[in-house]
Amino acid sequence: MPSITFKVSPEEARVLRARARAEKRTISAHIRANVFPEKPARARKRVIKKHPVSGLLYDATDEGGRVVSLDEIKGALADFP
Repeated sequence: MPSITFKVSPEEARVLRARARAEKRTISAHIRANVFPEKPARARKRVIKKHPVSGLLYDATDEGGRVVSLDEIKGALADFP
């Protein structure tokens, strides 16, 4: 792996070491994380489906999600006039 060297003042070195130590990283890892920040995770495409019981549209992006029963829907709506 190539190595890059640069000069900093004693005060800058102290601050750099302190910030790296605060984040529990090496100085190299700290500089790398700040110079090359990770790209945000790619947004998943939303999946909109029709609920089999209520007929309402819902976000089905999470494939492991559960389906709400008719009794749960009626219980949630029981307090409404």
